[in-house]
Amino acid sequence: MIAIDRSTTGTARSAIAALEEFANPKTAYRRRKADRAEALARGRKALVRLKTTPHDDKVRAPHLAAAVAAIETLEAAVLSLDAIVHRLSDARELVDAAQVEAGDRPGHVEDEENGTRALLAERYDELRSDITRIASTAYAGRTNLLDGLGGQLEISLDAGGRAKAVIPGVNAAVRSEVNPHGLDLPPPELAFSTAAEREAIAQAVAAAIQQIHAFAARFEVDAALMAAKVQSMRK
Repeated sequence: MIAIDRSTTGTARSAIAALEEFANPKTAYRRRKADRAEALARGRKALVRLKTTPHDDKVRAPHLAAAVAAIETLEAAVLSLDAIVHRLSDARELVDAAQVEAGDRPGHVEDEENGTRALLAERYDELRSDITRIASTAYAGRTNLLDGLGGQLEISLDAGGRAKAVIPGVNAAVRSEVNPHGLDLPPPELAFSTAAEREAIAQAVAAAIQQIHAFAARFEVDAALMAAKVQSMRK
């Protein structure tokens, strides 16, 4: 999530918030949730205004051009995440097909069913590689926010550089020996031949889809909040 580095801090506001958190945590939670929703709504409106800022204004205020470029980087990352979700949806369909193939079906012999499941497992393994390829090549300019290698955005939010936004990247590649913190999508070592493997992979795919959706939502919120912050500092 976007982190704002300011030269001054709202010490009094923080103290009041901490007191409220201690005295009435439910009320504090509802207040934080409402504040986030209000900030996101403002940010989405600001995002539209910022992206339609005249070119001359961006030339006179380079931080505006940098903010727009950062937002475009976030949007490119979201498009790549959408492509990964499509691969994961395909993977889910392959596992479902393997489950159906494993059922009792008149006229089919076990060797044929095992052969079909092995083909489905092979295609699933190809999708795992494809997901890593998408994450590893998701560059916008020189920045990759998806490969888990520490890529991040650092943007000045005002002309004087007094406030900055830091947006860290995520790890959307498949977990491996060289990338132990990626998506947990197990390889089909048994070629979908056992119910236990098929179920484990089905659960892993479902969890990966949720994770990728969360990554995309975070980037969308970051873009909106950054736009709102830039707009507020233009005044």
